[in-house]
Amino acid sequence: MKKTDGPPLVPPTPVPAETVSLPDSAPTLLGRARSLSTAEARARAEILVFFAVSRLLVLGSAAFVDLTGFPKPSAGSAFAHRPFALLEVWDGQWYRTVATHGYLLLPGRQSDPAFFPLLPILLRLLHPLGLSYPTAGILVSNLAFGVGLLAFYELGRIWGPETIARRAAIYAAIFPMGFVFSMLYPEALAFAFIALAGLFAARRRWGRTAGFAALAVLARPEGLLVIVPICASAVRSWQTMPTASRGRALAAVLAPVAALIGYSGYLWWLLAEPFAWTKAQLAWGRSFHVTGIYGAVTELSSALRHNDGWLFRDAAFCLVYLLCLVAAWRAGVPRAWIAAGAGMVLLPLTSGSFTSDARFGLLALPVYTGLAWIGRNRTVDVLIRIASIVLLVAGVETLLLHWP
Repeated sequence: MKKTDGPPLVPPTPVPAETVSLPDSAPTLLGRARSLSTAEARARAEILVFFAVSRLLVLGSAAFVDLTGFPKPSAGSAFAHRPFALLEVWDGQWYRTVATHGYLLLPGRQSDPAFFPLLPILLRLLHPLGLSYPTAGILVSNLAFGVGLLAFYELGRIWGPETIARRAAIYAAIFPMGFVFSMLYPEALAFAFIALAGLFAARRRWGRTAGFAALAVLARPEGLLVIVPICASAVRSWQTMPTASRGRALAAVLAPVAALIGYSGYLWWLLAEPFAWTKAQLAWGRSFHVTGIYGAVTELSSALRHNDGWLFRDAAFCLVYLLCLVAAWRAGVPRAWIAAGAGMVLLPLTSGSFTSDARFGLLALPVYTGLAWIGRNRTVDVLIRIASIVLLVAGVETLLLHWP
């Protein structure tokens, strides 16, 4: 049988790489991605610049007070031999005591279980490295605040426009009461962990959310309120979650409560009193009453007669915080975050006093976004930045006169 030859097999001609064409839209998309990446890098760099400048102002102002004792000359000799000693005063002494000696409950008297354990734990961990407790605390606070600002910026980009997110992080860096973020206080840790917990909750990374939410509570009791936005994030995506993810989301919601129970369990084991932290708070004048907010407002009427004019500072910041929360709602910040922020500002008032509310409100993240929304006008933005920096320095310079 005659064989019929078919067409010769010819290998395909390779196409030169330079002749392979991408879709017409590809260069545009690549350009936009590269431009966006560059813009984000510049935004983070700008935030870090304001962070660095504000911390230098705080440290420089503290050094000035340490050297001169201003506005209390008698304090100059006590501070002169310890750099930045001003930043370890007031509650900083209590955190140092916990790190050094542990917890001790003195019924009816001010005692240290009122001060949550995360900062003292970190001080103890860093001390063997040759760092004194004050140095370690100030270092931890400043580093945590820098991380917190970047996390807050990323969270703000989820909430709304990038320009507002960037401005909000800058305002947080230079906020007048923000000198606390450089002190031997746990506020910087709580700020960072609340921002990180919120960021990972928005990204549905529930394991990390749980970890950071628990750490936020161990830093400050106000961290418990991060449950509200975490729960809201879980509810929004619950229907589309696989079963395993639902379990992790539930764990993230419960993590702050578990952390608080863990701290109470430790106090039960150590002091035979699981609620030692609440009993210690009573001696500090911290308790919850239904009429507490009314009492706080009433207290202002007699503040000057009792030489307690500093209450007006805290009351003024409380009002600013509430106005900024309203602005944050207008800016589109999720309502769960508005509710959590309002709780951080208002719940301390149920004790019947505005005392330290200016400090407690620092952890209400939507406040800075609301302020950024107010500062969207260029002139207003410049005025806010100038006023914030001036008041930030003034806050450090008057720190010897009253606790934050």
